[in-house]
Amino acid sequence: SNMIIFPTYNKFFSWNRSYELKYDLMRTLKLDFAVNQQANIDEPAGKLDKSDPFYREKMDTIWSNVWNFGRATNYHQTFGANYQVPLNKIPLLNFVSLNTRYTASYDWTAALPAISYLGNTIQNSNSKQYNGQINLTSLYNKVPYFKKLNQGSSRRNSVRNRKEQEDEESKKKFEFLKHIVRFGLGVRNIAINYSANEGTFLPGYLNQSKVLGQDWAKLSPGLLFAFGSQKDIRLTAGRNGWLSQSTALNTMYKTNSSENLTLRSTFEPIKQLKIDLTANKTTSTNNTEYFRWDNDIDDFNSFSPIESGSFSVSFISWATAFRGDNDDNESETFNIFRDNRLIIAKQLAEKNPNFNGGIDPVTGYPTEYITYSGDTVPTLVGGYGPTSQEVMIPAFLAAYSGRNPSNSKLTAFPSIPLPNWRVTYDGFMRIPYIKKRFKQFTVGHAYRSTYVLGSYQSNVNYVNGDELNINNMSYHVAREISQVTINEQFSPLFKIDMTWKNSLLTRIEFKKSRVLALSLANNQLTETGSQEFVFGVGYRIQDVEFKMLSGGRGKKISSDLDLKLDFNLMNNKTVIRKVIEDVEQITMGQQLIKIKFSADYVVNQRLNLKVFYDRAITNPFISTTFPSSITNVGFSLRFTLAG
Repeated sequence: SNMIIFPTYNKFFSWNRSYELKYDLMRTLKLDFAVNQQANIDEPAGKLDKSDPFYREKMDTIWSNVWNFGRATNYHQTFGANYQVPLNKIPLLNFVSLNTRYTASYDWTAALPAISYLGNTIQNSNSKQYNGQINLTSLYNKVPYFKKLNQGSSRRNSVRNRKEQEDEESKKKFEFLKHIVRFGLGVRNIAINYSANEGTFLPGYLNQSKVLGQDWAKLSPGLLFAFGSQKDIRLTAGRNGWLSQSTALNTMYKTNSSENLTLRSTFEPIKQLKIDLTANKTTSTNNTEYFRWDNDIDDFNSFSPIESGSFSVSFISWATAFRGDNDDNESETFNIFRDNRLIIAKQLAEKNPNFNGGIDPVTGYPTEYITYSGDTVPTLVGGYGPTSQEVMIPAFLAAYSGRNPSNSKLTAFPSIPLPNWRVTYDGFMRIPYIKKRFKQFTVGHAYRSTYVLGSYQSNVNYVNGDELNINNMSYHVAREISQVTINEQFSPLFKIDMTWKNSLLTRIEFKKSRVLALSLANNQLTETGSQEFVFGVGYRIQDVEFKMLSGGRGKKISSDLDLKLDFNLMNNKTVIRKVIEDVEQITMGQQLIKIKFSADYVVNQRLNLKVFYDRAITNPFISTTFPSSITNVGFSLRFTLAG
């Protein structure tokens, strides 16, 4: 028998509309606004055929949808405002500049027609940015004496009269005072950059999106929401019937916020010594919950609220950076960390007005017991144990920052970012011995340390803070943190760049880093340390000549030959330190020696010849890994085609 297969028709008739407006309201205030809207022109099912008796009705339906601008499926709106605060117009503040920017976005996404009863989704976001700059050099120059010091000594004529010489001799008496004043004027500039971002995602929205994203018939969701306001509109939306009352809605309501603060400053206490200071802090918070109709209370209700986020801040752990391990890989700082826990626990108990316990005679940590009616044995109801998150993190931060635990902050979220720095000094060129032999002689140093709280999540068992966590015999915490990390880098600890008079380049560098990852899931600290010594030389031999055969005749080629030699010695070691078991064991590590040599010769603009030799030798620190070496020798010929 014949099978009749009826044809199917896929119809995609979309209509995208967009417009953009930019307007400078003032010289210092600039606005921009943009909209992009997508719509579908729905067509009747089946083939459009003039022989169809309903052809005219189908065409009328299509044209009706066209005149109605189609069925909207997506609406996206952005708004931005830039404002430069005219501080330069104020003579007393013309050394300060401040730029601000506000941006907002609004999105409306239509639900599929088959599940339109679940409602559409709307979301908005805003971003506020403040960029401030304080040029302290301009401030100092407002005082003539300071301006003269900043500009340095002016050029003098070769012939001076006696009066000028006498004045110069008298000024030498105040040379020390000048150095003190110049040191006080060492801070050259301060930059402050701050940004804050917020957003809201609301599902179950039943209304449409017209001009400016509004459903003007119901005045929803409001112009403030469309232009980035983070005021909670759920109660208003629920009372006015903007939200779906279907209990089948399972899309979560979400809000998020983040902040980023960066501080920078340049300090030049003496000539040719430059210190760049940087401090930063970043926070991020996300809140999610189910917000839908609850038949039990005949109203909208929230279900399963969860907060999560992350945190990082610039830190200083210099005080413990150079403490080494003994032959058994035991760390003095780790032992201090373990001892700090008891000090921190007692401080927490003292500062908790609801704590009514005492010191446990067995563990030595604060615990709280209650003897219930009818019981003869007291029941543990709370305390601050050795593995409590509230105890571990402050003890960890105090130990590895080298601070006194009795004066440390009892928090996992330090509020003040500490400065990191980069130092550059090229004043050695003023020494005659060095100036005679070098074209350039620069010494550098850089330090960076960051405390990172990778992620946290709200604790569903936390209510008032007096609930017992049976896993660590301590109070429940509001936010459960899985791991905190200190990442410290001396990149480099010191560095010397030298360019000799004969064009020989020499570089000596020593780098040091460590990563301290404290896991609160298994009460274990993983410490990864690295030390690297780098020595490099380079030399260019000018006008090296070669003879090459070209067209049966010898042709002379002259070019520079670049020689480079680098030697790297690196030690890596990973040690796991268990807090409860008091076990410290190396799990990974090696000594890596690298030797690299290369010779580059540019034949012409298109042809480059390179000869190289690389050797890497690995000597492991653990017996489960074998020593190895890799040697790579060869040459490369690179030809560049005409572009």
